[in-house]
Formats: sequence, C-alpha cells, structure tokens
Amino acid sequence: MRRMWGANIYITHFHQHHHHFSFTSHGYVLIYNNATSSFLHQASEAGVLGEAEWLLLLLEEGSQEALEAQVSTLDAFIDSELMFVTQHNCSAHIKSVYRVGPKQREARVEVVGTWSKEGGFTPSPLAKLDRRKDFKGYPMTGVGVKVFDFFTTYLSSGGVSGFVGDIVTTLQRTHNFTMRYEVLEGYAYGKLESGSNTRWTGMVGALQEGRADLTVSELSIIQERSEVISYTQPLYIVSRRLFVATHVDFSKKLLAYASPMDTLLYITIFGNMVGLAFILYFIERLSLHFIPIKKEADSWSLVSWYMTSAFLQQGCSTCPSYMASRIIFWVGFIVSLIVFTSYSATLVSHLAVERPATLPFSTLQQLSRQTGWDAGVNNNDLFQVTATQTCAGSVSEECRVLQEVWNRIIMRSPDNIVDSYRQGIQKVLKEKYVFIGVDVTTNYYIRELSPEDGCRVKELPGRYLTGGVAIGLQQKSPFRSIFDSSIQRMREAGLMSKLIKEWLSADRSCTLDTEISASITDVAIIFFLLMGGATVSCILLTAEIMMSWMKKHGIKPEAHPLTITGRPAWDKHTRKNQGIVAAFTQLQHVFRKSETINTQERLYENKY
Repeated sequence: MRRMWGANIYITHFHQHHHHFSFTSHGYVLIYNNATSSFLHQASEAGVLGEAEWLLLLLEEGSQEALEAQVSTLDAFIDSELMFVTQHNCSAHIKSVYRVGPKQREARVEVVGTWSKEGGFTPSPLAKLDRRKDFKGYPMTGVGVKVFDFFTTYLSSGGVSGFVGDIVTTLQRTHNFTMRYEVLEGYAYGKLESGSNTRWTGMVGALQEGRADLTVSELSIIQERSEVISYTQPLYIVSRRLFVATHVDFSKKLLAYASPMDTLLYITIFGNMVGLAFILYFIERLSLHFIPIKKEADSWSLVSWYMTSAFLQQGCSTCPSYMASRIIFWVGFIVSLIVFTSYSATLVSHLAVERPATLPFSTLQQLSRQTGWDAGVNNNDLFQVTATQTCAGSVSEECRVLQEVWNRIIMRSPDNIVDSYRQGIQKVLKEKYVFIGVDVTTNYYIRELSPEDGCRVKELPGRYLTGGVAIGLQQKSPFRSIFDSSIQRMREAGLMSKLIKEWLSADRSCTLDTEISASITDVAIIFFLLMGGATVSCILLTAEIMMSWMKKHGIKPEAHPLTITGRPAWDKHTRKNQGIVAAFTQLQHVFRKSETINTQERLYENKY
C-alpha cells in the first residue's frame, strides 16, 4: 500500500455504513471486504463494472470462494477486468474472474500472471481475448430476416450461410457457443413503432427487448439505432444508388439511316451530283453543236436520270454518247461508290451500338424535380426510414433532398413502393421508373436477368446513405469486443475478401459477344418509306386518271400566266406581275427560236 501511495495512486477507505459511491475512475484497487463487496454491487447495477479495471486484494481466508459466489450475481461478463490477488509464500498470483454472459451463473477463474520480488510481474502467455475465446457452449439467441439470400441463407440443418451467415457460423465455431435463431417475416430490419420515439420493431426491437443476443442477418449502421443497440465493426460498406433502364429512343431509330453522316455532308453530296448534272448537260449541248453525231441533245430530265443512276449504283438503259459526257458520268459513279462504302460502314456501327435516350437527370436532387418519371424503394427500406423518421425536423441539405424525393416522387403513387428488389427491377425495365436500392443488392438481382435486359439497367454515379452493414448486438453487449477481434482476424487472414468475392461480387459486363438481332424499331423507317411511296404513287395515279379523263372529254383547265390555285399570283402587284410575265415570254421565244434553228440545220444536213 505504501508503494501505491508513493506512485500517486489514489487510495480511499470505504466504510461499511456507506450506501452510495460515485464512480469516476477507470481503475480501482480494493481490499476485498464487506464494504468493497457492496461497492461492486453498486458498480454492477450502474452498468460500469465492465467499463473499469478492478484489482481486489484478498487478505482473508475464504475470500476467493466468496468472490466467485458474488460474481454469479454481478455483471462481470466476458469483457470485464475483475482481477484479484492471492499471496503464496513470497509471490503473488494475479487471477481474473468472470461469467461468459448473463445466461450463465458459473464463474470462471483464469490466471493473468504472477509477481515475485525477484522476477517482478510475469504475464500469462495468452492475451485476454485469447484466454476467453472459448464460451464453453454458451447458449445464444439469434434473429434474422429472410430477404436477401446472399447475405443470409437458412439451412435445413439449422445453420446459416451467405455472407453474414458464414461470418456468424465462423464466430460460432471459433468461440464454441450454441445458437438458435428466429426468422422474422418480411423486411423487418427495424424502424420506430408508430407513435413512439424509443421503441423499435423488427430485429432492432428484438435486440432492444433482450429477446435476441445477435442478428444473423445484415443490419445497417445508423445513429438512431445505435442509441438502443450496438454493432460489431462494419462487415461491408453499402450505398443507395439510382437504377434506371436505357429505354429505346424511337425518334433516333427513325433517323438511324440518316445519322451516319452529318447534314453538311448530305448537302455537299447533293450539290456535287447536281453540279455534275449541269456539267453533263452543258457538255452534251456543246458537243452536239460541234460534233453532231445524234439528232438532238439530251434533255435536262434525261441528264438528271443519268446522275441519279450513277448515284444509286444501278447504271442506266441509255448512256451519254460523247466521251467527255461519259467521263462525267463515271466520275459521278466513282464518287457515289466512295460515299456508299463510307455510309454502309458507318451505318453498321450505328445500328449495332445501342444509343440510349438521354436522361433528364443524373442525381437525386435533379430527380426530385421530374414530373414525367416515377421513383421508388423497397418497402421499409432504410431510405424510407431515413426520409420519414430520421430526417423529421432536420434542416440538413441531404435530408431536404431525401424528403423532396419521398414526398414529390415516391409518394405520387402507392405502386412506387415495391415488395422486393426483383419487382423494382422489373418496373425499371417496363416503365419510366427509377429504383433506389442498395448497390450490391440491386446488382446481385440484375445478374439474374437475361444479358439484353441486364445491360439495359444502368446505375447512375451518385451514392446516397453510404454506411456499413454489421452484425447487430444488444446495447453494451459483452461480446462486442471479442467478436470485433475475431472479425478483424478474419479480415487480416483474407477470409472476408474471399466471402465478399463469393457472395457479394456484383461485377456485370456488357460486351458485344451477345447476339444482336434487329427489331421492328430498327427498320421502321423502311416501312414508313414504303407507305409514303405507295401514298405518293396513288396520288399521282389519281392525278393522271383525272388528266386523262379531262383530255378525253375535251375539258381544258383555265390557263393563266403564273397562277397559284387558279388565281393570279401577287394580284396586289399587277404591274410587277406583268413585267415578270413579259420576261418569261421573251425567254420562251428565244428558246423556241433556238430549237427552230437547230431543227432546220438537222434537216439541211440530212438533205445534203
């Protein structure tokens, strides 16, 4: 005692008639007697027995048996540091006493170390958690939900598997405890009971009420739950993300055959072919004047047909007669060949690579302002709990966005809240619907889809409600530290990485190895062109029949120069109309005179 005083260790003498003590220290050295026994009981009732280190000096005969008997009524569980010292000859033996948990009354004694004047303190070769890792068949009760098989799978033998299930099974084997569990119905992770700010439902409620010691399913770590339960260290980090399908843009499908080249290139090609037609028309006229090998020059309509045939790579029934004209024709043919080759190659890439419609949003905040899109979550998901309960009364920006999405978008229709992830993904594929789900969980179910449907579902880049999932424990659970130590060793040994790869691997690859088949939307423009061409053909046929009937019956339409729908054009500007009419009449006279001269020259040549 004199040495402790010299080391500035505070020593208090407790009197037996004291009924209340204050607990302000993290370590106590006590002489075990009736007064200190009462002190231990009060520390246990106050819940601080496991939060401080205790060293009891046993000076009286039979004190160890009395202490072991008292421990059976104290909360000196597996995480406590209740040590005592017994003296034997010139050495002291330091031991600890504890119970595994509240369900076991038997006190267990272990050697911490020995002390001697010559050798000093010699600790036990095993650390505290290693000494106490064997629970000796301690009975534990678990609680779980049957929602995601890859997290927890319930075996017919009574065991559990899956990512969390395998971790719980490993802990059970490592620490030698027995376990029975209860499986709750539905998405019963836990939320506040209606009208209460303290009582929880689901797995959280089972831990809060002491009906379970641990969860055998994953439980998200959130601040509100931490006030009534505790967790192991995080097993995996998850986030909520936006999942949406890339729907086919039908308007782009209709324009797919025009998309391989830009507008300027189309204009350039058309202008090039028209220019070649003008050159061909000019050469034909000029060649006929100097080298009259045929009766008359090709008309503009025939020249246009030449260039159209060259452009369509179809040839023509009649070809230009002069060598210079043929060169122009073949130049047009070669130009169109190059254009067709480039167009075909680019068209194939445009038809093979799906170009999804552009989304009007990319973040949760932008989604909250949409009117043409719906969004939803799984029933009782953490998103729902946070938006309706956790964020109630909060002024943070994150809570504001969550509440806006919940009130404006999700609550717009009761069908937006789905009963399973599979149902949510199907709504994404069929409707303009955004599913807000856990990244690893949603990707797990997306992998069950066909390659075509799976590649259509995309996850947007934002992450929301990011946090860990862990094994839930009772508040101030005595097993937390030893479970955390074992989980950390699993992580360091690579077992956690192996389990993640086996159960939570959510990698999805969308490659072009899958077979691509054309759908009706890919070639819809062809049918529109066919119907459009047939319609124009019927209109022209009707016009021809009417003209033929009018000609047969001697009916001539009333002619008027430069008329539009039977009335003079620009009738408000009569003088200008007369001037234009006179100009066209003069040009017509010149062309007729030229054709008369050409005709006379041909007759003269044929005569002589």
